Amino acid sequence: MDLFGARQKQLLSFLTADAERETLDYVLRGMREVLGEEMPEEDAVRAYLQGPDKAATLSAEQQIVAMDKLLECAEVNLRTLCDLIRYQQLKEAGVVSSVEEFLSMVRPGDFRDMYREEDAD
Repeated sequence: MDLFGARQKQLLSFLTADAERETLDYVLRGMREVLGEEMPEEDAVRAYLQGPDKAATLSAEQQIVAMDKLLECAEVNLRTLCDLIRYQQLKEAGVVSSVEEFLSMVRPGDFRDMYREEDAD
């Protein structure tokens, strides 16, 4: 394998590990909020998410919360990806010229709320 291919494979491996860690952190944070004292160990959650069809040490409630948070994370990521594609298309078409303009157009309520929070700081 040439040097470029090896570096590309290494980068992909790093990005994959980073995405997995970010996702696990999101799930764990959400589970802590919901479960409180009933929060399982991080390793048990990781094992469940990597093989949900395998025998798990998590209770049924913990499994439901873990999967719900994983799906929530996927929804957030999909929504972000869709917005990035929309922004790219609208910018190329000359409809918007900045992210702020795009946000005010597609999410007017959220955009106004964001500016109110910044003004309050």
